[in-house]
Amino acid sequence: PVLDDNGNQVVTLGLKSNEKNKIKAQAAGLLQSTDWYVVRNAESSTAIPTNVSTYRTAIRTKSGEMETAIDGAASAEALEALFTYTTGADDVVSRPLGEWPKL
Repeated sequence: PVLDDNGNQVVTLGLKSNEKNKIKAQAAGLLQSTDWYVVRNAESSTAIPTNVSTYRTAIRTKSGEMETAIDGAASAEALEALFTYTTGADDVVSRPLGEWPKL
């Protein structure tokens, strides 16, 4: 193993790990704008609005789906395809990664 100056093993993340970390960061950023509802609920038992709760669940679900898709990519080309916009049968343009739920 490669060690740093302190004798700790140096770990270099691969392409999939880096992309999954980006997805996690994006999800956290999207959730951040509604975190105050969760804090308010914890502090004063004020209910979180249903649409906010649904949105937060959808963000976490989508993040998990994206991470699973990244894990399932068998090659760099397959990973790249996850970021490629395509037009579906219904003429909707989308891509497997990057389309997040809206509040």
